[in-house]
Amino acid sequence: MDISRRRFITAGAAGLVLSSGFPFRNLRAAWAFGEHPQEKLPYRITKKIPQVCARACEADCAYNVVMAVDPATGLERAITLEGRPEDPVSRGKYCIKGLGFVDSIYNPDRLMVTLKRTNPKRGINEDPGWVVMKTETAVNEFIDRLKKYKPEEMVMCSPGDPYTNRLAQSMGVTRADQRTECFGTHYYINCLTVTNPPNAVYSSTYTPSHHIAGYDFIDSKYEIWFGFDSFSKVGKAGVLNHLAESKAKKCKRVMFNPLRTTLADSFASEQYDIRPGTDLSVALAMIRIIVGEKLYNRQFMTKSSDAPALIDEKTGLHLESDDGRWLAWSISGKKAMNIDECKDPALEGGPYTFTLKGKRVTARPVLAHLLKGAEGCTPEWAEGISGVPAADTARIAREFAAAAPRAFVPALKRDAAGPNYANSWKLRHCINIMNFLTGAMDHEGGVLLLHDVKIPWLDDVAPLRKPYPPQPKNPADGRNNFPVTWDIYKNKDFSAPGHYGTLGYQLYNGVQTKVVFFRNPHRGLFAMIQPQMLEAALEKMELVADWNLYLDDLGYWCDYVFAAGHQYEGGKLDLRLYYPKYPCLVGGSAVQKSPGDQIGWGTLAKKIGLELAPDYWTTDGSRDPAKLIKDTRSDEAVKAVGAASSYKEFMEKGGFWIDKSKPYENYGNITKLSFGAPHGRVRIYVDEFVKAGYDPTPRWTERWHQPEGEYKFSLLVTRAPWIMHADPNFINNPILKILTERNFMDCVWIHPESAKKAGIAEGDKVLLENNPKFMTQLPRPVLAKAHLTERVSRNCVLTFHGIGHRAKNLRYGGKGWGYRDGDLVPQKNPKLVKKYDATGMGWVEDVHVKISKA
Repeated sequence: MDISRRRFITAGAAGLVLSSGFPFRNLRAAWAFGEHPQEKLPYRITKKIPQVCARACEADCAYNVVMAVDPATGLERAITLEGRPEDPVSRGKYCIKGLGFVDSIYNPDRLMVTLKRTNPKRGINEDPGWVVMKTETAVNEFIDRLKKYKPEEMVMCSPGDPYTNRLAQSMGVTRADQRTECFGTHYYINCLTVTNPPNAVYSSTYTPSHHIAGYDFIDSKYEIWFGFDSFSKVGKAGVLNHLAESKAKKCKRVMFNPLRTTLADSFASEQYDIRPGTDLSVALAMIRIIVGEKLYNRQFMTKSSDAPALIDEKTGLHLESDDGRWLAWSISGKKAMNIDECKDPALEGGPYTFTLKGKRVTARPVLAHLLKGAEGCTPEWAEGISGVPAADTARIAREFAAAAPRAFVPALKRDAAGPNYANSWKLRHCINIMNFLTGAMDHEGGVLLLHDVKIPWLDDVAPLRKPYPPQPKNPADGRNNFPVTWDIYKNKDFSAPGHYGTLGYQLYNGVQTKVVFFRNPHRGLFAMIQPQMLEAALEKMELVADWNLYLDDLGYWCDYVFAAGHQYEGGKLDLRLYYPKYPCLVGGSAVQKSPGDQIGWGTLAKKIGLELAPDYWTTDGSRDPAKLIKDTRSDEAVKAVGAASSYKEFMEKGGFWIDKSKPYENYGNITKLSFGAPHGRVRIYVDEFVKAGYDPTPRWTERWHQPEGEYKFSLLVTRAPWIMHADPNFINNPILKILTERNFMDCVWIHPESAKKAGIAEGDKVLLENNPKFMTQLPRPVLAKAHLTERVSRNCVLTFHGIGHRAKNLRYGGKGWGYRDGDLVPQKNPKLVKKYDATGMGWVEDVHVKISKA
């Protein structure tokens, strides 16, 4: 079909991006209403290519990329998207971020060539002396230089994925994860209370949290959101269409957030202006009411959790029989029995004393320990901490319990309420417990678990010839200070988020690292807190390289920047993680070939592995490229469910498979998770915390970073709906930049009353400074414009993450536009962090700042 530019703009922009503009570079910027001076030759649409949104959010919507001949150049190119109604997540919808990904294929600042530094590293304002190299030549040169270093002298900065995992493990080097501050806490608490990987259900996918669960917003009756209603959620089509349907079904949604978002405007039944970092107090008060008044789902507690399991008063650990099963106290039999054989287990009471394996033991049920941990956490107590009225906390807790099992608390990344303050690992634990108390875990209308479908890992389809070498005893990111997460990373799941928040501190303060390699096509230094510390550390490194789509800020501290391919220049197979009610696979095909001298991540990983760890990268341990291991993960995944005999055939059939032949089996997956073997249960009480010296169930702890004097404003962090973290794909887009400015998202937000007291007016330049007591090394205040709004609480300032690139070559998103929120968040001394945080993942929003007119 033919479609004119004018008709395309009017229909596309007005209907799809809500009059916000048209973000494609093959059109000039225009708005949906009014005159359009772009009446030119029509596009000729040639085909539609199925794709899956390239990690823009946890929804990963499926859609078609529409290809057409551009009348200006005569070349075929992607021009827009078309929804795929059969996809249970997106349901035919997509958002502006998806459109931004289409546009980013043709970003004029994309790296087409590989660059090598020739000048010394002296910061972003100095000329690196870049020279262009053929990518293959640069990779070979880089590999030759890598051979000079020991594994403990290198660190790979990358999310966990099949190729990264195999490369880092085969070389015996530490992998530090860029996503730590966003998703690390959530991941580890899931591992310890729900997933226990590896198991039959767990499938670490390409989604950001390595979560095994999605949320059944459509059929829920009651939801409590602790800061989950971020501005970044406002643009997620795969979430919004489910929320809209549940609203029509009268789902009650209660939101606690010191920021009033437009998501709350549309979907909140009640919204509370909670004090930042105090969510835990409200959650503990609700748990106390539900457990103390016995409002919990007794059947789920008894059959599918460790609530009846007996905890040894002396050791503080679950008691087990000879066959490894937990013990419970039989009320009628007045004795300890295997938990799965006990028909009337005690959930409260105790202590109970009995003989076990020839010794007298005294024990209480887990639920009794949970209530003890919440002792004193009354709604009145929580009101004094959080500001949430006690009567509302009590009422909401009772309403929440009454709506069971279709009542849950959603949580992946939580933004402005404090996703990663020091207590957030305990809040995440509370969130799982609240979902257990209602029986929402693994139930329709609650938290849905992936089932009957799995994408294998590289090690599954190309088995190892011998075990991997050991990881360094003193890893570059200091994660060995956190025994709970260190054990999961080393022994259970190498894809687990690494301790990125301590990496800069460790590198800057003299760890033995000499080589840093970034697999970094998205976030650059903006994945880091206090990037100034990492910048100073990288100047001292002997060898730094980045695999990237852009020469962003990070490049100025690199020796090599390898040109990466765009996500749409390859295929992708995805699980429908966000709504896994039915087993489903969705595939994507390459939209085009890479236009320059780019290299794919899998190809680069194989080249490095072949030279430095051939035993793990060839079938015979040689360096013969003909013997390279084969990646058949996608083939195996589609064959396992009978969707096709190969991934090629799967895509020829349309790239979509779903099994709606049977209803979701409530609680069917928990039995496979292996806690309390052989039947499987979720855990409220975490033995690993006890062994590491932490509370086994959540208890209140004061925040480590308190307001002092002028440093009294809590720092909140969120993202614009059309920006993925600090990805230049979005930051460097001229239309999205206009959107950011028109919506004041290049500003620091402050309440009008607070601004008046500080003498700050709309649009004033302001200076944000961290308390020097908490940032003793390399402080860097933030200069920004002020936006006055009642959406933000009086005791807070709100920053938007991701803007503030300084790379001169980024013509729209660089050159000093915006500010760096990360400059205000201190890098973390792991020896200090471990006093407060068992996971080592929090603290991003445990910051109080001073704001003044500049």
